[in-house]
Amino acid sequence: MSQASHRRAGTRFGALRIAAFRRLLGAGMAMQLGNWVQRVALLWVLFELTGSAVQLAGPAFVSGIFVLVVSPFAGPLADRFGARRVLMLVALLQGLAAGAVAAVVLAGQASVPVLYALAVAQGIGSSLNGPMRNLLVYDAVGRDLLRNGLALNSVTGNLMRVVGPSIGGTIVAARGADLAFGVQAALLMLAVVLVAKLRIEATRSLVRSGVWSELRAGLQHLGENHAVRVNIFVALLASTLVYPYLQFMPVVVVESLGGTARELGLMQSSIGVGSLVGLWYVVAGRGGTTTMLWAACVYMGLIASFAQPSALPVAFGMLVVAGVAHSIFSTLNQALVQLNAAEEYRARVMGLFSMTGGVEPFSTLLLGVIVEAAGVATALAVYSGVAAVVVLALAVHATPGALRRRAGVPGG
Repeated sequence: MSQASHRRAGTRFGALRIAAFRRLLGAGMAMQLGNWVQRVALLWVLFELTGSAVQLAGPAFVSGIFVLVVSPFAGPLADRFGARRVLMLVALLQGLAAGAVAAVVLAGQASVPVLYALAVAQGIGSSLNGPMRNLLVYDAVGRDLLRNGLALNSVTGNLMRVVGPSIGGTIVAARGADLAFGVQAALLMLAVVLVAKLRIEATRSLVRSGVWSELRAGLQHLGENHAVRVNIFVALLASTLVYPYLQFMPVVVVESLGGTARELGLMQSSIGVGSLVGLWYVVAGRGGTTTMLWAACVYMGLIASFAQPSALPVAFGMLVVAGVAHSIFSTLNQALVQLNAAEEYRARVMGLFSMTGGVEPFSTLLLGVIVEAAGVATALAVYSGVAAVVVLALAVHATPGALRRRAGVPGG
């Protein structure tokens, strides 16, 4: 290998040289694999029990309420107790919940309330899991390697997105949802062990002021920081108008593609397949706000289109390309929100950033009503199409400035 090739490899895999980051990566892989297996099992069982698109939106609605309520406290919790301890506790509680549901399903007592209870645990976990892992990536690798670390984290996450739904679909089809929930519980216990072994010194100062004072200070910083506001607005737009499509994948697969649980797993994996390509760009430390906005526009436009009735390979291919754009958009946005925030406000800003996911259930519930009234193809085209147009306007506005600055950060 040439010296230039060695340098490129060093750039792409620099964060992997850090032992703490490798352990964090392994814990994240276990959590994400378990969550994707759970998602397929939960949606399929719920669809079998109810046959309702509105009911498919229900668990996401309940989960998202907790994301909306708990996420703002992620920063103060991290500053008081440390992100590592909070992440350990979250994984443990989610694992216990998944094990309990596995036992209930095995006993033949599956019901809508049981699945909603699991959604509550998932919501609490999601509200804290993401911010804590992102903060720990920064603490493990530092500012210079943050893009690289988050991109590698996303690479493994999308590997799990590729294999997780397929594994989940195969398990549900061959054995049943009880084993799928049991697999998730075991993976979460593995994550607890790996996080317990982390030895990371936080790079931010811990604070001891009142929780509400900390939240107010974080909101004030957000009001003064235009770059962070752009990051959070685009994340909010995606959570409101684009991400809800995932809850209606069973409807798309059955009604538009004529598929089964196995095809549902394949379609859930498709975004992850494309993401593995797109993340190769971010792993090298490239990209800024303009790149993020254009990638978001492409992703949202493709999601608006893929649910139109077509052959499975066509829909799968569209989601693969959407995955390329999504990996660039989401990973850059996660990195930029920390890079753009002042160090003393980074944890609180990450909590507010995570809070954007809390609006998804409200939008998902409305989308479920539209799906039943107008069909899944029309509903997704309208929802994600609006988001694509708004982000297109932001991208066009940002591009001339980026051309003047050339390689300026974070505008490139």
